[in-house]
Amino acid sequence: MPAPSDHGRLGTLDDPSQPPGEQPDGTGLRTDGDDGAGAELGSANGARAAGTTQREHSLLHWLVEAHWLGRWRTPALLKLWRYGAGSVVAFVSSVVVYYAFFSWAHLGAIGSTWVAFVAGAVPNWILNRRWAWEKRGRDGVARESALYVMVSIVSLVVSSAVTKATALAVVHTSHTARDLLVTFSYTASVIVLSGLKYLVYDRFVFVDRRRARGATATE
Repeated sequence: MPAPSDHGRLGTLDDPSQPPGEQPDGTGLRTDGDDGAGAELGSANGARAAGTTQREHSLLHWLVEAHWLGRWRTPALLKLWRYGAGSVVAFVSSVVVYYAFFSWAHLGAIGSTWVAFVAGAVPNWILNRRWAWEKRGRDGVARESALYVMVSIVSLVVSSAVTKATALAVVHTSHTARDLLVTFSYTASVIVLSGLKYLVYDRFVFVDRRRARGATATE
């Protein structure tokens, strides 16, 4: 039989008068000197865990994080999916801007290509580095930025040449047909170049230099 002091400290824990299924679960147990901060912290952690679980089971999270791939959800495919999703965001932004400046602002094929390029390159850079390749911090950011700019300039020159050639080829067509054909040529060039840029980004731009150095040191 526990001493009275022990009974006062333990409260109703393991009370023989309660059936096994109705024993207290200890959630309201207070120990000497407990000011309730532990209970509040546990409640906050529980709320965060519940929010994380709810977010992970949402349809948007299921789609964005490619859980629909099932057992095919490998790191390589997940990175490719994220790159593709980021490219779609940049692509839609650039195409809308291109059509607006070419058709409404009458900026011209090359000028509209440059403006559309900037409109798509900025979100593409952010999504590629932070989401697709999961790069954080400033380590290697200068090198990555320089290589990204070089690849983007090459892509821009090719897109400009394609759109300019298309604009010259359809100069005698109607205004609406010319706008649609030139915009289509820009769209096609972006799609083809996106596949080539993925290979360059993965092999040369967003490379984990620390992991590469570590692998070299162990050889």
